[in-house]
Amino acid sequence: MNTSISMLIAGLLVGVVGVVLGAYILLNHDGGYPWFYWIAPLLAIGFAFVMMNLTAQYFLKVHRLETKGRPKK
Repeated sequence: MNTSISMLIAGLLVGVVGVVLGAYILLNHDGGYPWFYWIAPLLAIGFAFVMMNLTAQYFLKVHRLETKGRPKK
């Protein structure tokens, strides 16, 4: 159970940090990079949202049922 909670926290932290850093890089226009580097922050933000979605879905489908004590199927 402790591992489950720590992984939920880790997934949420990866998601939040990814969104923050991706937004910072997307809005920081220092220049000097080739034109195709604009995709990297978008990919980071997309990955962050995927991680937060996986964390939320795990919490809703698995963790809540485990903490209620329902039998596993």
